[in-house]
Amino acid sequence: MAWYRVVLHKLEISGLFREVNLVGAKIRAIVDVVQFLDIYFAPVSESYSYAFIDLRLPYPGDKRLFGGDDYPHEGVTEIEQLEGYPHHFHRRDEDGDWIFESSPMRGDIVNEIDTVTVVVQEYLQRPDFDLRLSDV
Repeated sequence: MAWYRVVLHKLEISGLFREVNLVGAKIRAIVDVVQFLDIYFAPVSESYSYAFIDLRLPYPGDKRLFGGDDYPHEGVTEIEQLEGYPHHFHRRDEDGDWIFESSPMRGDIVNEIDTVTVVVQEYLQRPDFDLRLSDV
């Protein structure tokens, strides 16, 4: 079975999203008119990206609030020094600056989507919570 079918199903039954669609090469799970989760996965390379987007954020060109990926970000020392590099989780602090931390995710999207769903649920229940992947 294709990876996206399993992930679509898990997102649909989570009850967190009003709509879940395959859009080109990614899945978009819509919470409301301004918040959604984008998931990209390349099965051959197992490269992945999970990004929770909030269109109300004031940062030009980058409306990501938190997420995780395996992009190496060469030259970003905070990421290069993380255990499990290039895999990492990133979130914004109250000033909008990025905070990077280690991530247990490794591109096993079918199983890791459960963790992603829990992180989104935690955020939606407590948006002022200082979200850390290690707390989930």
